[in-house]
Amino acid sequence: MSRTFAIKAIKAGDTLFKIAEQFYGDGNLWTKIAAANGDILPENLKPGQYITIPN
Repeated sequence: MSRTFAIKAIKAGDTLFKIAEQFYGDGNLWTKIAAANGDILPENLKPGQYITIPN
């Protein structure tokens, strides 16, 4: 059974837009990541924090 998500550790300078570009090739899909991490505020990402990246 394959996983339907990845786990990403936030690094200094990361934004949901940059992470979406990295995982999906389209930064505009940052809302998909935000929706999977309802308790995370995009403007308050902190290094060392972990987020879920849905496939």
